[in-house]
Amino acid sequence: MKNKNIIGIIGGMGPSASAYLYKILIKKSTEEYGATNNDDFPEILIDSVPVPDFISDTKQLSTAKKILISRVKSLNNFGCNIIAMACNTGHLLYPELANNSKAPFVSLIEIVCLKAKERGMKRVGLLATETTVKTQIYHKILKREGIEIIIPNKIFLKKQEEIIRFVIANGETTKYEKILERLTTRFINNNNLDGVILGCTEMPLVFPKNKPQNILDSLDLLADSLLKSYYTKKR
Repeated sequence: MKNKNIIGIIGGMGPSASAYLYKILIKKSTEEYGATNNDDFPEILIDSVPVPDFISDTKQLSTAKKILISRVKSLNNFGCNIIAMACNTGHLLYPELANNSKAPFVSLIEIVCLKAKERGMKRVGLLATETTVKTQIYHKILKREGIEIIIPNKIFLKKQEEIIRFVIANGETTKYEKILERLTTRFINNNNLDGVILGCTEMPLVFPKNKPQNILDSLDLLADSLLKSYYTKKR
């Protein structure tokens, strides 16, 4: 297995977002890299890890860290030569996980923030879990890149948590699609934003699929980065 080119993904936080990332990877492989036969598509190993819910209960963080570090090591042992995590809030543990990986472990947060910079955004909103907001994992990198970050009001934050929990429990759904789109449009207009980050991997499952350029979809951008790395190495 050592000589294979394999994408490793730590998922399960939540499972529907991990499955959606896989769908994006396959779709983009066809549309952007011309994959048609089985062996044209990337080899992808997804470890859907049923870790304790440290996203809403940070007391579980230590237990989750031990579990995820062991899974990173397993992906390395399997032969993955690039690893990613399909969870924004999980990047609270990114430094420890990356330090325990021999293979490059890409940062979803870094990818999204650099894309905001590339698109010339100076003032962006963040849709994310309350834990992501409180721990400021996006704030640090955006500030480094000279980008101002704006957080929704408490009412919108509460609605986001409701949406995220619903998606984790029920999978991909259109129930909240129009609500989320309307609240996001109002958020952009009221705060004069250049763009908005879908900074929770459940959000893209709800947000309308034909997203405008000012919506930064963290799952979509992660897929772009992983496939670029895979097909570059393949050549």
